Amino acid sequence: MNHDSSAEDSALLERLAQGDLEALAALYDRYAPPVYHLLLAQTSDPEAAADLLQETFLALLDRGRGARSIRSLRAYLLGVAQHLASRDRRRRRREVGLEETDLGAAAPESPGTTVQVQRALAALPPEQAAVVVLKVWHDLTFREIAEALGLSPDTVASRYRYAAEKLRRLLGDEEE
Repeated sequence: MNHDSSAEDSALLERLAQGDLEALAALYDRYAPPVYHLLLAQTSDPEAAADLLQETFLALLDRGRGARSIRSLRAYLLGVAQHLASRDRRRRRREVGLEETDLGAAAPESPGTTVQVQRALAALPPEQAAVVVLKVWHDLTFREIAEALGLSPDTVASRYRYAAEKLRRLLGDEEE
């Protein structure tokens, strides 16, 4: 994120802390795409991802005056989204008695994404899919992803490496 965006975020957070809902709308417009893609990769359900996206921004609104203290808004929102998606997976497992691996992951539908790539991403564990989505679709660094997801940069890098290996295997198998 460049310094201009950071300064704009700070100004918008200040307005939000004062109750300006137009500031929330501006922040939503800026950050909804990466947050949604992360949630979709975590839930495999577009409707659930959309609901959790709304919850993520409501959490920001609920911060009230505390919103001023958010250092990296992107990291904060992605972290809240990750927490909500994890909670949603646990709830769904309890409700339907599924193993976590049975829930799968969904590939974000992005321009230029082939069906094969979407299927391969869906085959990844949600934790790996989240890292791939944030790295490839939203161009975050490992450090930024680590901050957003509450992980070490080394853990993020290894998840990305394992995901890349599995994607190469899956996509290579489909080409043959």
